[in-house]
Amino acid sequence: MGLSWLQQKLQALIQVDIIIAIGGFCCMLLDPLKNEYIYLKVAEGHNATRKLISDCHQNETSSIDILVQQEVSRWTLLLDLILLLPASLTAILITSWGDRVGRKITMSIPVAGMTASCVSLAVSIYFEWSLKAIFLSNFLAGISGYYMTLLVQGNAYLSDITPSENRGMRFVILDTALGVGGGVGAIVSGYWVKAEGFFMPIACTAVLSFLSLLLIPLLADSRKIRDKISEEKKKNVQITESGECSNNNNDEDYLMSADRRSSYGSSSSISQHTEWDNNNEDSHKKKKKKYNVVDLMRAVWKVYSSDYSHCVKCHGPINEEHKYVTFHPEKCIHGGGRYPGRIWRMWFYLFAYNFNMFVIVGGMIFQTIYLLSKPLCFTPVLVGIQSGFKFGLIALSPLIVLIYQKVLKMTNHMIILTALVAVAASDVVMSFATHSAIVFIATSLMLFANTAKPFIQAQISSIVSDSEQGAAFALLSFTEILSFLTSTVSFLMLYSATVGIYHGFAWLVAAAIVIIPFSLIMTVVICDRKRSLDDNEKEPLLHNVVT
Repeated sequence: MGLSWLQQKLQALIQVDIIIAIGGFCCMLLDPLKNEYIYLKVAEGHNATRKLISDCHQNETSSIDILVQQEVSRWTLLLDLILLLPASLTAILITSWGDRVGRKITMSIPVAGMTASCVSLAVSIYFEWSLKAIFLSNFLAGISGYYMTLLVQGNAYLSDITPSENRGMRFVILDTALGVGGGVGAIVSGYWVKAEGFFMPIACTAVLSFLSLLLIPLLADSRKIRDKISEEKKKNVQITESGECSNNNNDEDYLMSADRRSSYGSSSSISQHTEWDNNNEDSHKKKKKKYNVVDLMRAVWKVYSSDYSHCVKCHGPINEEHKYVTFHPEKCIHGGGRYPGRIWRMWFYLFAYNFNMFVIVGGMIFQTIYLLSKPLCFTPVLVGIQSGFKFGLIALSPLIVLIYQKVLKMTNHMIILTALVAVAASDVVMSFATHSAIVFIATSLMLFANTAKPFIQAQISSIVSDSEQGAAFALLSFTEILSFLTSTVSFLMLYSATVGIYHGFAWLVAAAIVIIPFSLIMTVVICDRKRSLDDNEKEPLLHNVVT
């Protein structure tokens, strides 16, 4: 009894946000240190350490400055390829697998990989091995999915336990945990490396990452919480007449609200769903299914290729061969059923999300080199302060969202559009930075840019059933890592090729790319406004635009 009581208390105290915050601290402390270490080693190879890192009195950039920056860009590119290529394949399998085995198991995999990666990097620095030794560290992190997979698993975990209408704010809070942890890590990194060098910070990061791994088993089981929420929904629907289910004024868009709530059904349909639940639970008790790679991939593709959202609890299990599912057009309280126009919406949200991440990550990739080099000539301490300030702004995101929603009455789509405008504005200001003050002004604009990512994730989560959350986030995780990869390659090559022409040219390109996700989200907004308010509308929204 005592152990059970203690376990319940620990589950109440330990939230997924704590694990994400620790992971954010480790990554944001590790990444700038790794870049600075590479910068230092490359500069030493050219016998220019003092000139490049300490001597910034002259504003003109010499040929040796450009040579070192270009070589650092090439090393960073190779190391990121070693990390992101395996991570892209691992992420889609781990995240989809979470629907079958639970989120705690799949969250443990990237954390274990991060721990092993930190240990490998600390050893290579302690023994002063070649920069090629960092390849092993990055590979260990990549083959386990890295931090991006952990963060997506956290979102999937929250999708299990949070109603769809509250997921936007809940995802923002999760990103806030990332911002707080990452901000502290980034600020500490500069002072720590100045005081004790590179080894001790990275060794302590390995220990901290291992401790977060020990916390994961203490999390509450999200599937049990999801089942309790489903039971409460059934009770609420049973005492409500079917006509009253659709009388809700908060229909921000038809997929998140009216179209879903109006079809929760009558008491007879709920009883049918309950019968499906009982039969399905019995079948799972009798036989456990084995899932292979093809099955996981098929589940992911089904979510993004059909207007039909399958619910295992209400619509029945998939057949044993996993070749097809029985079509049930009636929607259920778990989000299953047919959603006209879901396919193109899913892909629009997916591309908007990844173009946004492409720009955000691109700036992060070459930002350290950009700040360390002339004419800015930031010290490692100032790099840490700037990075910490940037991530610390994420802590204010919940307040910004409250102002958007409660005061300005902005919809989810308008919040996303506002954030994308802020991203572009920040990049434009950064491109003209010649002094630290301008850098911090550009960074401060990111206060309004941090809400795009969680709210696009919430839009995707809201148009799939509870049984498909892992599959939906699996492709999101896969494409996000591909965005990291392509962004790394693109911006490092672009920065290396244009640094001798104009120092901030890559930032201007990033600002221009933001037009793409902005256009995609704006298309969804226009289609929503053109669509008839009739909940029985069956034609996809694009038909209204084309004709």
